[in-house]
Amino acid sequence: MTFASLSIPWLQIWLEAGREGQVFTYANCPETPAGIGDLVRVKLQGRPHTGLVVGWLDQLPASLSSKRIQPIQEVWQRAAVDPDWQNLMSSVAAECHTSLFKTLKSALPPGWLGQRNQGPSKPSRPIWLVERSQAALPGQPLTERQQQLLEHLDRHSGPVPLRDLCGEAGFSRAVLKGLEVRGLVQRLQAPPEGRGAGLAPAHWPALTEAQAAAVGALAGAPAGAEFLLWGVTGAGKTEVYLRAAAQALEAGQATLLLTPEIGLIPQLLDRARERFGYRVVEFHSGLSDGARVAVWRRCLEREAVVVVGTRSAIFLPMPRLGLIVLDEEHDSSYKQDSPMPCYHARDVARLRAKQSGARLVLGSATPSLESWLSCQSPQPATRLLRLPERIGSRPLPAVRVIDMRHELADGHRSLISRALMGRLEQLQEKGEQAVVLVPRRGYRAFLSCRSCGEAVLCPNCDVALTVHRSKGGQEWLRCHWCDHRAELGNRCGHCGSTAFKPFGAGTQRVMEQLATELEGLRLLRFDRDTTRGRDGHRRLLDRFAQGEADVLVGTQMLAKGMDLPRVTLAAVLAADGLLHRPDLRSSEQCLQLLLQLAGRAGRGEKPGEVLVQTYSPDHPVIRHLVDGRYELFLAEEIQMRRQGGLVPFSRACLLRLSGPSASGTATAAAALAERIRSQVEAAGWLLIGPAPAPVARVAGKSRWQLLLHGPAGQPLPLPTESLLREGLPAGVGLAIDPDPLSL
Repeated sequence: MTFASLSIPWLQIWLEAGREGQVFTYANCPETPAGIGDLVRVKLQGRPHTGLVVGWLDQLPASLSSKRIQPIQEVWQRAAVDPDWQNLMSSVAAECHTSLFKTLKSALPPGWLGQRNQGPSKPSRPIWLVERSQAALPGQPLTERQQQLLEHLDRHSGPVPLRDLCGEAGFSRAVLKGLEVRGLVQRLQAPPEGRGAGLAPAHWPALTEAQAAAVGALAGAPAGAEFLLWGVTGAGKTEVYLRAAAQALEAGQATLLLTPEIGLIPQLLDRARERFGYRVVEFHSGLSDGARVAVWRRCLEREAVVVVGTRSAIFLPMPRLGLIVLDEEHDSSYKQDSPMPCYHARDVARLRAKQSGARLVLGSATPSLESWLSCQSPQPATRLLRLPERIGSRPLPAVRVIDMRHELADGHRSLISRALMGRLEQLQEKGEQAVVLVPRRGYRAFLSCRSCGEAVLCPNCDVALTVHRSKGGQEWLRCHWCDHRAELGNRCGHCGSTAFKPFGAGTQRVMEQLATELEGLRLLRFDRDTTRGRDGHRRLLDRFAQGEADVLVGTQMLAKGMDLPRVTLAAVLAADGLLHRPDLRSSEQCLQLLLQLAGRAGRGEKPGEVLVQTYSPDHPVIRHLVDGRYELFLAEEIQMRRQGGLVPFSRACLLRLSGPSASGTATAAAALAERIRSQVEAAGWLLIGPAPAPVARVAGKSRWQLLLHGPAGQPLPLPTESLLREGLPAGVGLAIDPDPLSL
């Protein structure tokens, strides 16, 4: 409460009413007056609500002067939103060309305004430590790896985190278990979150020369400085993040550690909690509403914490923010394309860093073209830090390309090449593991009629239904866009033929074929269907890390951030599905994915290998994957885009419209185009369309879009969102997506 709030007679309060929320006027309470940024309890149409004070009035407008203005009931939480945070929201709203209230609704956690039930949060996972016991060495000899593990423990003055031992140190859990059985080592459970303070600095791993240089550069950086930490896979970027976070904590500042997907949270969270204990919290959509509100409140207390989260965590109110890290900064998951505001977490992070003076670290083994370009000017906005070698100078895995045309010519029609089959056969004998990437989940890509060629489409979306199969062999059809499900029919709905044929292969089909052709090989599937639930990713990865399977078969989730030291083989099936996409960024994103997947192999003591199956071995992406010169690829890509005047040497914006009928939505899109055409062209921009969206129908809604293309660095030549919506018929929605990552 401020002295000014004592004299404010009327308050403007935003309530979650309607699609975007609405602002209502209430009378202030003389006994406990509220101010801007406070959460207050009020009544709306007789029902209790929690609202945010966003403004005030010293006199009522004429429309309200004759009405009785209800008073607020109580102040629910003071200073729930501070002026700096609200300024950030205003900046994001302006950048994303949407309203402040829509931005607030997107940024605030569900349940913050008291409209949803808040379930209890689950307890955090325990942290395990390993130390030498006092038992004498047995008479029978130890294996070489067991002896090395004991020597590793002897070099530390205290317990070593289990995750570090079986992670960066590269020891398998089987070696550890063998020593436990003999009583030579023991496990200790660290104090749970809320009591433990984390590991003392004396127990932190030693830094490489490149890591030490990067940590030193971050320590000496001025407020608001931005860095691109380019480290090859396995070079120890996470350790640099943790050292920088330790610097921030020592200065009494908070840290945001962001990762692109929930599946990457467990490993980063475990390492952060081992290091910093109770000062680490997590924030992402997998938590209950109550847990997210609790984190929000904790951040408001100006406590120096380390938050591990996904892109939504960028909006947490952290008054003393000292460090922002975007790990895997190239990942497209940092961009929100629905609902509005369509923000990129990297752009919001830059706004926050400038506003708060926090250091910003963008980390990746395959940086985005935009981030790399920002390092290239004579006075770069972003400083480049390199980690050129893996921990322990381990070599990067060798890449081997399998030309599937030769396999076909030799009469081998299997999904899995002979070379890959032979390599998988050796895994159990060598005590190694493999990851196999399949472009799509499910059993078959789609079902098609051999008589008329029609594919079985989703009745609600313009996409083919994917064939799924249960453990018992029962098959069904499923849409991965709207989740529509249907039984497999025995007759074509178009021509009546019974000649159905499934095409393509998903993760389920690959699992089945591997199980059939390599009897005894233990398999696990890693995709959205098998990792549901808050701890789904963690449970499945833990099973694989503990040696319950030899091969992990999965979708693109496999390539992101996993640190599994026994994995020596990374394989890609049907790489052509990734190579040949009609998108400006397809080559960049495909090479990033393949290089990231390659980085999963050879992170332990044994060298790694990558096998890529393709019908296009001469494709430029495959060429750059083999030679590993990602920087050369970026240089070629920059030259191509500069010559064509393409992003990022220009700007783009998509206006997406959706409605119940194709004709109505198309008419609305055409009318909108004519309304804005003169303003767009007067600003030197090009208006393309309207045209159907690439997937023209989703969940029964027809989708059309307009594309704006103009000079880089220029504001969007559009009227406000409210004016854009005014001319649209009822039922037709609009989304404004500045700088989209895909069309």
